[in-house]
Amino acid sequence: MRAQPEPPYHAGRPASSKPGGWRSALLDDLLSIETCFILFLFAGRFKNLPEFRFVPVDMTVLFFVMTGGLILWGVLARRLKPLPIDLPDILMVLFCAVCAVSVFWSSYEYRNIDKISRFIVVGATAYFFASILAQDPERRARLVRLMVGLSVALLLYYAYYRWVVGIDERALANTGRINGNNYLEYGMHGELLFLACLALAIYGPPKWLVTAIVGAVGALFALTVIGGRGPMLFAVLGIPLIGMALLLSPRRLGVGIKRLFLLVGTLVFMAWMGYATLVAVKGPTGAALQLHTLQRFEMQLSNEMTHSLDVRSEARDLAYRQWLERPLLGWGMGEFRLQHSLEYPHNLLLEILVEMGVAGAAFYLALVVLGVVACFRMARDDTLRWTDAAIVLLFVTEMISHMTVQGYLPDDRIYLTFLALVIRWRPVTVPRPAPADTRAEYFHTLRKTENA
Repeated sequence: MRAQPEPPYHAGRPASSKPGGWRSALLDDLLSIETCFILFLFAGRFKNLPEFRFVPVDMTVLFFVMTGGLILWGVLARRLKPLPIDLPDILMVLFCAVCAVSVFWSSYEYRNIDKISRFIVVGATAYFFASILAQDPERRARLVRLMVGLSVALLLYYAYYRWVVGIDERALANTGRINGNNYLEYGMHGELLFLACLALAIYGPPKWLVTAIVGAVGALFALTVIGGRGPMLFAVLGIPLIGMALLLSPRRLGVGIKRLFLLVGTLVFMAWMGYATLVAVKGPTGAALQLHTLQRFEMQLSNEMTHSLDVRSEARDLAYRQWLERPLLGWGMGEFRLQHSLEYPHNLLLEILVEMGVAGAAFYLALVVLGVVACFRMARDDTLRWTDAAIVLLFVTEMISHMTVQGYLPDDRIYLTFLALVIRWRPVTVPRPAPADTRAEYFHTLRKTENA
């Protein structure tokens, strides 16, 4: 008997992965539950664009309802595994319970009730949706591909209005198209694209290496011109992070380091060539105006414009002092905004501590620890897919960001989705070595698994 590889998904019917050409694969991706889920996750990034303002219903609610209905149908039809009620799910339920109960010792304002409603209905539900979908390796990979596709589409939209139509992003602060839609959001999609291309370059099949490098160069260019300092900083942080991941997987280390040096070398060379071309065409002043993100970094380092960061630093200091006054249970959901002009302290852990105290932070930190442990397990796996490596980079950078300068609980469904994706990862089963007469087939199967 010849050894046969175990299927990656044993219960229910897995996502389609049948060969049929790239058109069939693209159609499978677009006409899937995962497409609806991704549109729900990122609805805030495109629903306020002028081209979509005619839609009579809120697209976040629309895609939320559609995703919930499709997942329910998939579970009932045995196309999806039901939600596994294990330790991570129990911790998430307990965290949601503490958040909900904390409203009763807050000032019980409408905005506080609205905050907990948005978190429970949209944020926490996104975590559970992702937990169901992430049990199928094919659906996990599809989620990453769809996130990359949406990021490319939004960045092309930005590029069209800025360089083809010729609209200055600084003159559009309130139009809802470029800056008004939020330059940080475009920057975050540049960060997502860069990290995904970084994972593809290091962990993907060799035939995709050039495509990954081209995508990384394009994403880095977008990050330098859009203006989002945080997204650019955390995108570049992905380079040492993936280097650390390679150190945990000795079998990948040699080839991975060579690919990483090739990628970094190409990025440095293209950055130098791009800047030289800009200076030659527009002069030093014009080049500086085009590189909006680097200009903002320079103004921050020279203390010319630090107002936004100063206000956020003051908010974090106030949140820490407030927590010390009520360390166990906090002030209640939504109370921070009553004592500061900002609605949240731009630090998710401080937000949880000041409003839910240690009682809420304990469950949240336990979930994060499970996610970090899962990331170590993933990095040590020699057969890790590039899509799963991208999930690790996205989660770790978002976790660091939320522990330092980012976070607002009702709007963190993307971060909670990354958390669910890393927690639900399971290694793809590879068949054990067969007798000598079937050893060639075994290695053929192993190579197919690594290139998937």
